[in-house]
Parts: sequence; C-alpha cells; structure tokens
Amino acid sequence: MIEGVDSALTGPHGDRTLAAYQAAAHLYVARTERSRAELQVFMEKFAAHVRGGRVLELGSGPGWDAQHLDGMGVHVERTDGTPGLVDLMRADGFDARLLNIVTDDLGGPYDGIFANAVLLHLTREEFLSVLRRARRSSRVFAFTLKEGDGSGWSTAKLELPRYFTYWREPAIRAALNSAGWSVSSIEQVGDSKTQSWLFVLAT
Repeated sequence: MIEGVDSALTGPHGDRTLAAYQAAAHLYVARTERSRAELQVFMEKFAAHVRGGRVLELGSGPGWDAQHLDGMGVHVERTDGTPGLVDLMRADGFDARLLNIVTDDLGGPYDGIFANAVLLHLTREEFLSVLRRARRSSRVFAFTLKEGDGSGWSTAKLELPRYFTYWREPAIRAALNSAGWSVSSIEQVGDSKTQSWLFVLAT
C-alpha cells in the first residue's frame, strides 16, 4: 500500500517510481547526501577490482559516484532511467544516456558494473533478471541494497511514491549464485537507529 496515495492510482511499480524521480529530480539532488565515507571505501574496493577499466554505472542520478570513480582512474559510462537526471549530468558537462535497466540491453563487455541505491527499486524477479544480464556484460558487479524484509511503497524524501524491495544477505547470495556470480563480499552498513544497507561485491 502506498503511503498517502490511493493504491488504484499506482500503475506499474517501475513506471511510477521513475515518474517520481522525473517529477522531483531537483528535490532528489537537494535532499540526497553527496558523499558517505563508507560508500567511498566501497567504491575504492570496486575500483581496485576493475583496475582502471571501463565501467557501466546503472542509475547514476546526479553523477556524484561517477565523479568519485573517475578520480580513481575508472572510465565510467553514466546512465539513468530518468530523463531529468540525465539532463542534469549533461548540464554539468558529462556524457550520459537514458537506460532502463529492466527493459534495455546493458551492452558491454565492461570490466565492471556499479549500481548504488538502484536495484532496490526492482521486484525480486527483475533483480534476478538484471543479475543474469549483468553476468553476460561484465566480470565485476558492485551494488547496494536496503536491508530488511518484504517490499512496498514509500513517499519518504520526495513526497511521491517509490517502490522498494528489501533484502537479507542469504537471499542475495542465493540470487547471485543462481545468476552465475561468486560473492566477493557483502557488508552491512548502518545500525539499528538508521536504515541498514548491504554493500555487495561479486565477480
């Protein structure tokens, strides 16, 4: 059930989530923390695995993570499923393209794929599909998910409905193994007072 929104108005969860980001792209940028120390450490670990190679970033948003990776010598291809966020990256002088990770071809081959706070908007079936397609496109996959159980809608942060699926480590490991990935590390970030995240690196 969507918080504050009639469930009959939701439509397909992916389309509605992308519509929320499109309608509130500037608000998302204003309310999102630009940099977290633990995420920078995670990106450093990912950069060490791809060794200055070519990386596809899924859901680049405003492009802040891509800039950090660029600074580590990684060649990042910026993408997002929201035209408004792609436009913001282009306005900052970066090449960026529109990419729907559920329906579009990922391309490649890449040395790595990076997805921060993106795959959490997928259903479990969509998540597994992306893992399989990413396996055909890349040799390293790094992504973050929110820890928890179940799935649902939230209007937090943007005052518009976004769909979230929450994950536990055993389910992530099972999905990765099913898709042909080997788990390099899964780190829990956060505590009981904040939203816990899972930082996942697979090869």
